[in-house]
Amino acid sequence: MLIAEPKTESGPKELRVKIGVEYHLKLHALKLLRGKRMSEAVEEALEFYFERVRAETEAREGVGSVQLPDIATLRND
Repeated sequence: MLIAEPKTESGPKELRVKIGVEYHLKLHALKLLRGKRMSEAVEEALEFYFERVRAETEAREGVGSVQLPDIATLRND
């Protein structure tokens, strides 16, 4: 099957993963403390994680060496 143009899909995607109980409890606490849905708590945690990875990598290897896209530009709110 040949694809002429790549599809640019937007909107939320469902991702089913198994996580440890300790992470589930942390996400549930974040959900309750922030008054958000679980999906929003997961997004917030992932945004924090990826920003930290970006900052640590840039500190170690220099600015511009990280190829992760900016989360804010990916959001379609």
